[in-house]
Amino acid sequence: MGLDLSTVKRVLSVQSVSEGCLPITPYVTFPKEQWPCDDKGLVTDFHALPDKLMQIVQNNHWYWWCDAQFVPFKDISLFTASSVYEPRPDRRWSHVSHMPNGKVVLYQLWSPDRIECNIYSRTNSTVFPRVCPHPLGELVAYCGTGEVVIMSDNGDPLYSRSRDLTNAVHVYCTVANNGISFACLKRGMGVFFLEHHHLDSTMMIHDTIRCNQICKEFVPLKTGNDCVACKFSPNSKQIAVSISTGILFVVKRCRLEKVCIICPDMVEQRLSSAESFDYDPRFPSEILSFATKDNLIYTIHIPTADQLCSTQTMDLVDCLIYSHDGCLIAAGFHNFNITVYSSQDLAPFHEISMSSLCQDIVRVQRDYPSVLHLSFSQNAEHLASTSSDGHVRLWRIERMFSLQELCRDRVLQSIPVFKVKQLNSIPDKIKDFIVYKYF
Repeated sequence: MGLDLSTVKRVLSVQSVSEGCLPITPYVTFPKEQWPCDDKGLVTDFHALPDKLMQIVQNNHWYWWCDAQFVPFKDISLFTASSVYEPRPDRRWSHVSHMPNGKVVLYQLWSPDRIECNIYSRTNSTVFPRVCPHPLGELVAYCGTGEVVIMSDNGDPLYSRSRDLTNAVHVYCTVANNGISFACLKRGMGVFFLEHHHLDSTMMIHDTIRCNQICKEFVPLKTGNDCVACKFSPNSKQIAVSISTGILFVVKRCRLEKVCIICPDMVEQRLSSAESFDYDPRFPSEILSFATKDNLIYTIHIPTADQLCSTQTMDLVDCLIYSHDGCLIAAGFHNFNITVYSSQDLAPFHEISMSSLCQDIVRVQRDYPSVLHLSFSQNAEHLASTSSDGHVRLWRIERMFSLQELCRDRVLQSIPVFKVKQLNSIPDKIKDFIVYKYF
């Protein structure tokens, strides 16, 4: 880590819009021999906000909004961000005084006795914080105060965009797999705006739309406490956009033209939460899984609207994510538990009972998630979770790896990931498998 900004920009300047962006460093696996887990699979449990930034004693009535995401191909590294609120029914939530909000932190989990913590002191946010690691592995995007920023792991801003004449607030951002397409959602003038940017020498805006032009119900709550999300398809050509009121639609990246409205058109029920959907990484843009308010998880084929499979759940899904190889789907539930499913038929594969660790949490807001975000390590052997108690927990997923998958890890640890494509002695199909490219 720690490349200079000119090198990063030079790499991105030659990046193809139709190819996946890959790290210029080797794969770093999680040192599981240094990290034993308990009988529930819990590897470690720590607060998203470092102790030295805790300026007052915690209150279990507070609501922590936090995020933790693995750095691509660096399973020891987690970017986190957190804010703490005093929930107020039917009113805008207020930040807890004397506590930092939206502080981005990079954790390096070498061993239980060696956890490095890099605090980015210049970061802060006035919205629900989220971190979005760049596929290059050297950058992270977040919505700061008055701007959206992509910064290096040294804390230096590489790209940034401030509020424009609309004075709309950046509330969510995401980077495409190609590393140069960037999307963000903004709230202002009584609507949400979706923007598509291109990352080159600067962050250049290509297209913008008002989300209520796609679906008229996609509008902010009067309290301003609504949650939104957007994700690029694996081939970077489409963007799925959601809101906590249950709307999910898809647009093309180019010109942001409407593809379809999934909830509530393809499926009559509404989306269970803003983060309860994800694309299957094994397909360009056709397959998407999502959860609805009637406690169902669906996998659909977007072009035909066919439901490929579905499963009933015992509680509302707060967030949902695919593993990088597309074999697993993890769902975080409102009762603080997590279930990992096989993506083939949505059969339960692994259960995580996190609710026993959260018994002292007072759930003051039933319309807001308990499990906020999930993140798989590169080989899906570990899962990071963040919850409304402000904790980051790392879980071990017992998987049986094939010889081919074990060899993939060894190859990726031996050379910079992007150089796999330059190995002339290996067939293209195998090279694609090594770098998790499936189409």
